[in-house]
Amino acid sequence: MTVSDKVLEETKRFRVALPELLKTYRGKWVVFKDGAVCSAHDDEKGAYLSASEKFGAGSGYVIALVTETRQTPVTAAVLFGLSHA
Repeated sequence: MTVSDKVLEETKRFRVALPELLKTYRGKWVVFKDGAVCSAHDDEKGAYLSASEKFGAGSGYVIALVTETRQTPVTAAVLFGLSHA
């Protein structure tokens, strides 16, 4: 499994876990690996430094801000730049 595959898988796990994470970590930057929060931080830099020190490169973790997200539907026309005539 490549690093990209690991990060993609972890991103999917993060999205599934987000509703629960909001209860405890709203507004925090988290390091998320193996389906769980490994550490929480007030800023992105702190999360990055913590993850780099603990896991190094190539281990497939996610650093993300725990905040509500809204999905925005995108049509094929918008996606491919065909929205203007």
